[in-house]
Amino acid sequence: MAQRKCRGRTFYAALGKALKTAKIEQRPWKQEMNQFLLQYRTSPHCSTGVPPAELLFNRTVKGQLPVLHQKSNVSRHKEARDNERKRQEYNEKYDRRVHRSRKDEIKVGDHVLVRQNRQNKLSPTFDPTPYVITKRQNSRVTA
Repeated sequence: MAQRKCRGRTFYAALGKALKTAKIEQRPWKQEMNQFLLQYRTSPHCSTGVPPAELLFNRTVKGQLPVLHQKSNVSRHKEARDNERKRQEYNEKYDRRVHRSRKDEIKVGDHVLVRQNRQNKLSPTFDPTPYVITKRQNSRVTA
């Protein structure tokens, strides 16, 4: 989830940089924004491997960036879905490996400690009295 937010921030940072450059060089910002968006939409997306404009209009949209290879438009949607699925699987594996996440083994009837808000520096992180889990629904646990 955090990676998705980061991608959005990266896009807005690049857009802001383009607009800032336009202002410094005293060019119309709307024209620069349209040019930036055209370049963004005609370049292949990292998750699908296909330019967004190509998926939207079902044809190759000519932008200012040179096109090195041409592919047929017939299976671009299927190719984009496959690429996105592969990318998601890779990201999930990477995320699990990096964050060392594992499936939780909490069951109904287990004894758990509940995190509590800190009133001061000396208050403990967890409530010292253990609770018993009465209900579990996906990631929601009732004790």
